[in-house]
Amino acid sequence: MTAISRARTGCWTCRARRIKCDETHPICRRCARNNAPCGYGVRLVWHEESLARGVCHGRTGVWSKRKDARKRVSLEQVDDRLSLQPEYTGTDRTWMFLNTTMIDLQIHFDATQPNYKGMKPFSQPSPLSPWLNPISPGQRSDCDPVLMSYFEHIICSSSTLVDNACYNPYRYLILPMALQSEGLYHAALAIAANTLKLSDQRYRLPALEHHHRALNHLRGLLNKDSWAENELDEMLGLVLMLCWFDISDSSRPSWVTHLNGFQNLIRTRKERPGRSCHSQDLASFFNRYFAFHLVLARTAFRVTPPSSHISPLLPDSILEKSDTIDPYMGLSPALLLMIDQVAELAWACEDANIKINSKDAHQLKTDLDGLQQKIPENIDPNMECAAIAEANRLGALLLLHEICSTKAPINRSGIPTVESEEKNVYVERILTLMLEKKANMMRTAVTPLWPLFLAGCCARREEERVTVLQLFKELEGIRRFGNITPAIEVVEMVWRQRDLSVQDERRLQKRLNAQRQKNPLQETRFSWEHAMVMLGGWKLSLT
Repeated sequence: MTAISRARTGCWTCRARRIKCDETHPICRRCARNNAPCGYGVRLVWHEESLARGVCHGRTGVWSKRKDARKRVSLEQVDDRLSLQPEYTGTDRTWMFLNTTMIDLQIHFDATQPNYKGMKPFSQPSPLSPWLNPISPGQRSDCDPVLMSYFEHIICSSSTLVDNACYNPYRYLILPMALQSEGLYHAALAIAANTLKLSDQRYRLPALEHHHRALNHLRGLLNKDSWAENELDEMLGLVLMLCWFDISDSSRPSWVTHLNGFQNLIRTRKERPGRSCHSQDLASFFNRYFAFHLVLARTAFRVTPPSSHISPLLPDSILEKSDTIDPYMGLSPALLLMIDQVAELAWACEDANIKINSKDAHQLKTDLDGLQQKIPENIDPNMECAAIAEANRLGALLLLHEICSTKAPINRSGIPTVESEEKNVYVERILTLMLEKKANMMRTAVTPLWPLFLAGCCARREEERVTVLQLFKELEGIRRFGNITPAIEVVEMVWRQRDLSVQDERRLQKRLNAQRQKNPLQETRFSWEHAMVMLGGWKLSLT
């Protein structure tokens, strides 16, 4: 039987209608007679288009009149191939991390800081273009209602563990201010657009525009000679929202600048306490926000005081020590103050004038072991509130053991040592708890990112690293948290550098030489801070 030959040089109209074309140029006779468009040019067919039409793409398929037979044969072939593969039992597989590059080796052996060309999203942003001028309050873009609705329905509702007037300051304190203040209005829309940008890049420009207008409004307020009570509250709310924006934008280092400015405004606010109940509720929320972000920042990197002439604002001076879990923070103020003491223990050894008492570390461990965090009243005890608070308590114990471990690279003289095996136990307990409760924990933005990050940086076994990556990827898949991706980058850098430093004597010699040259990498306190410096001076937020 003679095979049917098909011409592939006819015009596109005849080929689409599956009829013979006489191939007359520039217009075939059939198209000229029917007054139809005719063309012989090259036409690109995208892979998605072929999938939508249900046809094979390119040269992957073989033409046949019996399409169903072709599909049946291909499925049978796939089944045969799958049947030949051995069944995975989960006991004979070893995970391997083959993600080390030449840049990692350069950092490891030469103790140098490479020039990362692809890391610009995490650096200081460049000034906006001149055409991004502020729009008058009467003008609103078409997407503003969508952004405000997203901020109110999605962001506000998921920012705390409990969404009511007692426990959700974003909905019942910040949102009403945003409807009265132009600056806070643009800041709220900027945060909404920046969150939506994680799923749709079309929101990138609206996020920049609203962020630019919020900054301009803050500049106008700061340039005033004096401020009324409501203007101080407005500035604090603006700085809080701008700090939140930078954290959601891949933890840009400028969020620390906003946090320092927030500290100065809080100090001014304390000198002029508000008289109304609403103003007092705002002051309480502002204090909690500042203390929460400052304490967790001190566990990640060195926080420089905004001024050497003014003593820093201490968390214990603005927080009341309470064992009740704060639904906004996901832990109790008492635990937050203990974490601050652990961070103080870590940084105190950097000062030669401060002598560390070994009883302090053991007392901290005793206090953390005995801490019982209470669930707030009128909250279901089966909610994720207790699990998140417990994960943060385990993270505090893990950090304390990391500081005091004899095998930890950050250990310094004067700090009491403990058994490093206990540290591995806390890593396992954190991961086990998060695996059991992850469905509820990931429902809100109060996700225990901080203990997961610490467990990832301290994980030694490959199975634990796989679990950490799986949890991070699930968080990243929600597409509501902009600081997840840089956290993964830092954890993987810690792993690579730790794996390269095993039984390596050359690294010790390079470290000694770098100390003589005052390498900035030697000023780091934690292994993850060291990784952030190598990645370009990141300031990762774990809130």
